[in-house]
Amino acid sequence: MTMDHQFRALSERLRGLFGGRKVVLAGGTRLSRRVQELQHLGADRTLVISTDDSAPLYDPQVATWLPLGISGLIAMEQMGLEEALSSPTPELAGALREFDPTGDALVIGSHYMTLPEVGGRPVLNCRQPEWVALENKTTIDSLWRDLSVPHAPAAVFDAGSESFTSLWEASTLLDNGWGVVWSGDGPAINGGANFVRRVRTRSEARRVFRHLAPKCDFIRVMPFLEGIPVSVHGIVFPDGTAVLRPIEMVVPRRTESARFLYAGCASFYDPPAHIRDEMRNLARRVGEQLRTTVGYRGTFTLDGVATADGFRPTEINTRYGGAMTCFEDALPQVPIALVQVALVAGYDIGMTSMEFEDMLVGAADANRISSIGANVKAVSPTHEVERPVVWTEWACRWAHEDEAPHGTLRLRPGRIGGRLELDLFQDMVRSGRAAAPLVVSAFALADQDWCTGLGRLEPALAVAESDVDELMAVVEQAAVTA
Repeated sequence: MTMDHQFRALSERLRGLFGGRKVVLAGGTRLSRRVQELQHLGADRTLVISTDDSAPLYDPQVATWLPLGISGLIAMEQMGLEEALSSPTPELAGALREFDPTGDALVIGSHYMTLPEVGGRPVLNCRQPEWVALENKTTIDSLWRDLSVPHAPAAVFDAGSESFTSLWEASTLLDNGWGVVWSGDGPAINGGANFVRRVRTRSEARRVFRHLAPKCDFIRVMPFLEGIPVSVHGIVFPDGTAVLRPIEMVVPRRTESARFLYAGCASFYDPPAHIRDEMRNLARRVGEQLRTTVGYRGTFTLDGVATADGFRPTEINTRYGGAMTCFEDALPQVPIALVQVALVAGYDIGMTSMEFEDMLVGAADANRISSIGANVKAVSPTHEVERPVVWTEWACRWAHEDEAPHGTLRLRPGRIGGRLELDLFQDMVRSGRAAAPLVVSAFALADQDWCTGLGRLEPALAVAESDVDELMAVVEQAAVTA
């Protein structure tokens, strides 16, 4: 079957689910794109319930936009969204009735959605409680033991009853020379490294304990692992698990703080072949374990670190991960997020797991994508500013008018101040190397000239690489364009 034939066949299958139906998009990301994908699949109309406070201009015959004005961290946003949908205001309830008076619309929730229905309408991609429980960082080690997977040692403490001294003693025992990582987990969503801290000194540990203990039920202590943070996605089908290519998680370290900066993801980095195979083999085993034990369907992420000793897993996320944007943009002909919805809903998309895997892996290996950005609180821009950049050795600078840029740095208004974003141009950055060094130097330029206040950052480094060309994501045409 040719690729074009696969695209057409998949579209026809999805059209059977969404075609002619009204659809409620209850939160989520890339909502304008989802509306376009649904329209292409023949959906009748779409009601978009967005968490932010802005609504794009849209043809009202295609989509109606209802912004809720909920902002903040991921956990706050998702809790606010589910609360608003569970106990709708008169305005929200009226909008739902006007859009779908018969109550027959399909509902697609955000990737975090655990709400089973919205106004009596079932949520197609609702996450089951036993799926959500697997994201807890303080209990995941049991899965690694069940699968006999090499993993870093860890100790878990009850944040409410254990003393600081107990955590510090465990930290000194587990420290392998680079410090330890404390990960808190509990009733709130832990996304974007919100409750993850690197601890190197006793005074630092005491500050971290004071921050995590009131917010978390448990705290996991494990050695800090030197290497590139990476994630591999699996997609559980009825017949097996499709496994995708590794994606670099761009998580610079703050040199003057225990916090990490979660800055998105990129698919330029290629782990050594044996680590790629190790990651993908483990993801397939995890997917089959999820399928047989909790009846899982759809996408999950397997996160960890590519170290000198191989891949060391740290957690799984039983949902459609943010790094799936790398695959969406590598293969825009396929509405991958809607495939996810169909799988979770138990709908037959007409493809096997291996067919879907081959299609996505080939596209993602051929088309390298980045989705890089960070929220900044030091500035609150009123309009967007964007400038092209180039890299020379370690430094990032603004591009001259007469030279080809290697990327674009952008500062725009954000929900809690500003949003700093970096686009890496695929044809100017060599595939295979980590993006984190490029991100750190670009963000330093933004701090210098735009006063973004991110502070000193350090990139994660591939432990087997030693010189400048290997430590940085080398720009292919730097010599040509200089």
